[in-house]
Amino acid sequence: MSFYSHEVTIQAPKDRIVSLITDPFRLSGVFGHVNILRVYDQAQGKYANLSSLLSLSNRFLVAYVFGTRDTEMTLIEGEMEGPIFEAHSVVYRGWTKDQKFTWEIRFKAMPNKPMGTLLRISATTDYKVSGLDRLLGRTPFALAQHIVEEHIIPYFKYYLKTGSGIGLEGITPMKLLDEQGLFSEMLPKIKNVSGDVGCGVAVIKGENVSGKMRIENGKIIGIEVNHKGQTLRGQDAMLELESLLTPVRVTLYAVDLDEALKPKLEKYALANTTQGLSSV
Repeated sequence: MSFYSHEVTIQAPKDRIVSLITDPFRLSGVFGHVNILRVYDQAQGKYANLSSLLSLSNRFLVAYVFGTRDTEMTLIEGEMEGPIFEAHSVVYRGWTKDQKFTWEIRFKAMPNKPMGTLLRISATTDYKVSGLDRLLGRTPFALAQHIVEEHIIPYFKYYLKTGSGIGLEGITPMKLLDEQGLFSEMLPKIKNVSGDVGCGVAVIKGENVSGKMRIENGKIIGIEVNHKGQTLRGQDAMLELESLLTPVRVTLYAVDLDEALKPKLEKYALANTTQGLSSV
């Protein structure tokens, strides 16, 4: 078994980092050895192409890619699960169909102002080597360290885009959650993801139902739901959502107001201080 842990400070707000590590399609590309083929459809009870999905999940049929530029490339079918939210961490795990190769990568992002975000990455890989594998020279290497040092860290260093993109007067919302299922099952995920959110909103959409939840300092402080033409608020709205037997889609956005407003405040203070001195 191979285990490797590393910490890196990234010049980007935490919400920006969380947005990436909770996107399985983007993150699997960063891993470099995992290609998503299909998504497990809970409604159909099988893996399906993206174009034919009836419901979403965090389970994927994948192809694992092994080899180097000096050796033959090998593709092995397997599965991946993630993102899985555990105690302020985001976890991905997977295995090959023959169970010879298993892995888990855990991310924990922590604000590290004024530098940015401290990201702790822990990777565990296990490759069971048979006698035939040894004869053929198929021995495992430090894959956990390889994925972290030669794939994940370089991506954050060279390719992570930290620009504002399309924003609201300099404030860029970050998508932290976008899942579909019974609201009662997703509520723990909402609370988990919201734990470090200073300011956010969750949009809820489903059959004959729509609503929004406001989040401040990690807590749900307001909720409003329209169900079958009736508008509910507060505890009544929460109870109505938890009693639904049909799936809803929950999309949670957050913004780092401190990072967005601080430059504006400094600019305003500097301009007004300059004006005051010139009038003396």
